[in-house]
Amino acid sequence: MSEPIESSAAGDTAANNRLMLNVVIGLGVVIVIVIGVMIYGITAGWGKHAAPAAAAAKKPVSMSLAPGYRILSSDTQPGRLILHVRSDTVDEIDIIDLNDGRIISQIHADAPK
Repeated sequence: MSEPIESSAAGDTAANNRLMLNVVIGLGVVIVIVIGVMIYGITAGWGKHAAPAAAAAKKPVSMSLAPGYRILSSDTQPGRLILHVRSDTVDEIDIIDLNDGRIISQIHADAPK
């Protein structure tokens, strides 16, 4: 009665060995494929970032204040300049596009007395 149990265990061990051998061979094949794809990707230039486009030469933006105005404060945001200017009669905020120098928005208020 002990022989059938031993032969059954021996059969399971042989099946487990074959299963483990197939798993190891399968993983080896997957590793070889992944390494091949990585080598191809490196040689084909996958993952390289495109060179940034050359920035167009921008002409300097110049503005002049009207007589009697003075700049109280200035601030910048990407592509914009924000000026707080004041004269004797007007308090004003100007938002200027730095790409072309045009005034995007103006906010007027009476100057404080």
